[in-house]
Amino acid sequence: MGAGLGFLRGGPLGAVIGGTIEHFLGKKLQKNLQESLPGIIQQGEFITCMVVILARVAGESGALTPKQLSVIHNFFMKNLGYGSSDFKSLDRLIKEVESKKPDIERYVKEYKESCQNNYNLLLLALCYQITLVGNDLGAETQSLIKKIGLELGLSYDQHNVIRAKYSLEPFKTPYHVLGLSSDASNDEIKKAYRKLASQCHPDRVAMEDENMVNEAHLNFLKIQSAYQELEKVRKI
Repeated sequence: MGAGLGFLRGGPLGAVIGGTIEHFLGKKLQKNLQESLPGIIQQGEFITCMVVILARVAGESGALTPKQLSVIHNFFMKNLGYGSSDFKSLDRLIKEVESKKPDIERYVKEYKESCQNNYNLLLLALCYQITLVGNDLGAETQSLIKKIGLELGLSYDQHNVIRAKYSLEPFKTPYHVLGLSSDASNDEIKKAYRKLASQCHPDRVAMEDENMVNEAHLNFLKIQSAYQELEKVRKI
C-alpha cells in the first residue's frame, strides 16, 4: 500500500481512509493511473490526497454542489477508468472531508512527494475548476487556493498563469506590494521593505487625524505581511 500511508491513517480522516485505500490501489486502477499519469511513486497517497484537497477547496464555503462533485468524478473517469460502482468509496471520503474540514498542509506535502512534483500545476488547475463550476471563488476560497499554491512550491508567476487560463485577474503578490518584480534579489527585497516600512510607519502621522493614522497603520501591516510572506517563500 505504499510506505507513506501510515500518516493518512491518523488524524480526523483515519478511519474512512483506512476503509477505502485498498479500493484506490486495486490492480486495474494502478495500471490506469500509471498509463495516464506516469511518474507517480506512491499511488495511494496521490489519489487520496488529491481527493482530500479538492473536496476541502470545494467545501470551503459550504457543501459541495453536484457540479463540483462531477469535476472530481469526471477526472477519475477519464484518468482512471472509474465506473459508477467505484465512486462509493470516493464519495465516502469526500463526505468525511466536508464534515471534518482537515488541515490541508499535510495532504499537500504528501501529494507533492507522491508525484515527485510532476503534477503540481494540475492540482492547482483542478482547484480552480472545482471552485469556478460552483460559482464559489470568494475571498476565503481564494486564500485557501493561494496557500495550496505556496505549499506546492509554485511561484506567483506560475500561479498567475493558471489564473489567466480561467480569465481571472492575477494575484496582487507581495512583490507588487513592495514595488518589485518577481526576479528581485533577496537584497533588493530587504532594501525595498526597509524603505517602505520607514516611509509608511504610523509614527510619521501620529499627530494627524484618526483616518490618516488608521490608513498608515493598514499600509504598514500590508508591507510587513508582504515581506514576511517573501521571507517564508524565499527563505530570506
